[in-house]
Amino acid sequence: MREKLFDSEAKVMEIIWARGAISAKEISLIAADTIGWNKNTTYTVIKK
Repeated sequence: MREKLFDSEAKVMEIIWARGAISAKEISLIAADTIGWNKNTTYTVIKK
């Protein structure tokens, strides 16, 4: 069974797929610049 990603999860995965191995801190910085998310939002999505 294939599971569908939520839009927020897909945005985080696009960052990871574009850059390869990347830390959560780096993801949160990129998400802040490109999506406008704050650090807490990014970490919440990563924890899912």
